[in-house]
Amino acid sequence: MNKRLAMESVLVTLLFIIGFAAWNVVQGMIMTMNYVPDLTNTASSGTPLQSKVAFGTIVRWDTTSIIMAVAGFVLLAAVYYGLRSGMQRWTQRS
Repeated sequence: MNKRLAMESVLVTLLFIIGFAAWNVVQGMIMTMNYVPDLTNTASSGTPLQSKVAFGTIVRWDTTSIIMAVAGFVLLAAVYYGLRSGMQRWTQRS
């Protein structure tokens, strides 16, 4: 096993996951900036406007969720490792 390639696989997988999370944050920020509530229909319904807003989500990490997250990370790193090692072997033969 190539240690350099294994470390590269782990780092690329981490960067991919961080990039995916960052994209979700940016997308949420854009949606929040562009959101304009429809106050005319809310006022006519007779229900008072909400005075408190909850941010975020509640995430409960049970054993199954942790195992699935770790397995997904390992699988993604293994796929990257396999693709890169296959590409290296293919370019060395050519």
